[in-house]
Amino acid sequence: MKRVKKTVLGALILSVCLLSGCVPETLEDASPVEQQETETQAILKERQPKCTEDGIGYSFRTHEKKFQVYQKNGTWEDMVAVGVNIGAAKPGAFPGEFAINKNDYLRWFKQISEMHADTIRVYTILMPEFYQALAEYNQTASKPLYFMQGVYNNEEDISRLGDAFDEEGKIAGDWVQMCQTIVDVVHGNAEIEPLPGNASGSYTADVSQYLSGWILGIEWQADFVINTNEQHKDRTSYDGEYLYTKQASPFEIFLATGLDACISYETKQYKMQHPTAFANWVTTDPLDHPGEPSPEMEDAVSVDAEHIKAKPEFLAGFFASYHVYPYYPEMMRYAPELLKDDPPNSYRRYLMDLNAYHSIPVIVSEFGVPASRGVTHLARDPGYNQGGLGEKEQGKAIVSMLDDIIDSGCAGAYVFIWQDEWFKRTWNTMDFTDAENRPYWCDVQTSEQFFGLLSFDPGEQPVCIVDGDAKDWEGEKPLLVSGGAKLYVKSDEAYVYLMIQGKHDRLRITMDTIKGQGNQQEGGADFSLELDGRDQSRLMIHPYYDVNYWLYTEGIYGKNQILEEREGYAAPENNTFVPIQLMLNRPLQLPDGTKVETELVETGKLRHGNADPQSPQYDSRADFCIKEDVTEVRLPWLLLNIPKPNVKMCIANLYAHQEITYEVMDHIIFSIDGVSGFYSWEPWELPTYRERLKKSYYILQDYLSKR
Repeated sequence: MKRVKKTVLGALILSVCLLSGCVPETLEDASPVEQQETETQAILKERQPKCTEDGIGYSFRTHEKKFQVYQKNGTWEDMVAVGVNIGAAKPGAFPGEFAINKNDYLRWFKQISEMHADTIRVYTILMPEFYQALAEYNQTASKPLYFMQGVYNNEEDISRLGDAFDEEGKIAGDWVQMCQTIVDVVHGNAEIEPLPGNASGSYTADVSQYLSGWILGIEWQADFVINTNEQHKDRTSYDGEYLYTKQASPFEIFLATGLDACISYETKQYKMQHPTAFANWVTTDPLDHPGEPSPEMEDAVSVDAEHIKAKPEFLAGFFASYHVYPYYPEMMRYAPELLKDDPPNSYRRYLMDLNAYHSIPVIVSEFGVPASRGVTHLARDPGYNQGGLGEKEQGKAIVSMLDDIIDSGCAGAYVFIWQDEWFKRTWNTMDFTDAENRPYWCDVQTSEQFFGLLSFDPGEQPVCIVDGDAKDWEGEKPLLVSGGAKLYVKSDEAYVYLMIQGKHDRLRITMDTIKGQGNQQEGGADFSLELDGRDQSRLMIHPYYDVNYWLYTEGIYGKNQILEEREGYAAPENNTFVPIQLMLNRPLQLPDGTKVETELVETGKLRHGNADPQSPQYDSRADFCIKEDVTEVRLPWLLLNIPKPNVKMCIANLYAHQEITYEVMDHIIFSIDGVSGFYSWEPWELPTYRERLKKSYYILQDYLSKR
């Protein structure tokens, strides 16, 4: 048995005992560390029964198109697992910094179980604390929490080489090695040396009995698959110890080698097996999509799990895993073959077609929608858009999709994702922001950050709850007084907050954020907050500072003429304010010849509502609230072109630099009818935040409690 040196004596003793089947003769003979670890392992061994055939143990298997779990009475029971994905980051840290600690995991596992989910999925090797927490949690849990384990491929190598077998098979070799290393990790038998961006440490917690399966790899980019296939046409088959291929492409052979290495290594070293799959998504699924508007990107090549077959010796079985969302690719909106039901439900129809294609179980390992202010993609039904949804709408969409997944015959589903992820980017806002700065503030304009069921609300305590109540402003001095209006200003890691005292049918508040430009008739202001009742209020921008317009006319995407240039629109001397737009979709031509014009959303339009999570009227998307003579407003930092609030930097002059750069700012000048006040804030090194379960959590909890 290959062993790796451990740094903790107790961990070494425990690991040797586990591998040899021995334990200290009595607990009295063992050290306190040995006693605790031996007791833990004894409890764990009793929790999940295991079927043994030919000396190989397995607790989960695939059977026809179902997942099954072994019962204490010796029978196999069908299992439709419903769970959540867990990421590796929290505010103030990138995933590769692995800032989540054991107490975080223990708290989250309890909340996930109380939601009535039974499985969590992790994408790659996490720090030892994750596996320790899972082992500890399952000691006393009334029902064990299972998990699906993955490995992540090095995307820098994929981008650099573009071929799984290039550079003497570097990616392929690393793939096999990772698929073996993860086995030792899950069995509590690994020592991983520190490497930037990767988990490391002594892995001594054996949680293999709670592993319901392996989902290995990432969402495969079409160009990587195509290039591998074209460069290695001589690779036509693979015949391994537990898997073989049939009519497989070179890329599928590459996948099979890693999967077989994982199965073979676990079988030989630990006499165990688990169901196995590779990660996949709609872009590289095996189906034909004649209604896809961008087939050269979204239907260019397939990666087919049916081309990888299990030998009889692989007792646990093979399955297919897919990430499936209702708004992407565009065929989910437009493809006639997905709209033939009455009423049309492209998501369910796609899942039914996918499940019908496969002879093995299908797991939807990612699905969900974000509860975010920002919008990124539109779905056929607005209730399933990528963004622009409140927490209640998010919950309803998740439950509806889960119904579709189960009704279509899929064997399980995992919500994306458990926790919000401040480090994330998305295509229509990422050009505004600095990649190295994203985890340190909360960008409510970026939908990708808000898929979680668990919210990280900014601040250790609320700076302001936008509910029309002035109690959060007690003791504050007004920034300015103009006529009958008093203006107060605060901020945190997500918003700039305003409170206006005084009744006004209409009120304009201008903001000057960057020197040397802006509406000169308004003192050089770059923004205008137009408070015009509950339905017509909006934030507007000086055209010269309109980043969305610049990006798609003169900026990096301008050569594609996605937006039509308007003469004089962005002239420095243009003394107007215009709506703030955000790109949603570039022009499309459908396969039937229909042209779909550029789609934009007025992201500066403000939504009235109550943003207090404790209120029955809670609306997580509320931008402002008016009650009698109090108006409270929260403006996202990015809406003000301030993508680095933690270091007080705004987007610099676009036309002077012809690229998006940043410059230091000291304050924002607010003005009402010529009366001005200067607002400044303290920069921060690390953000503060507090956890809160979203309304979507409770909606899903109620649904799962009735299954």
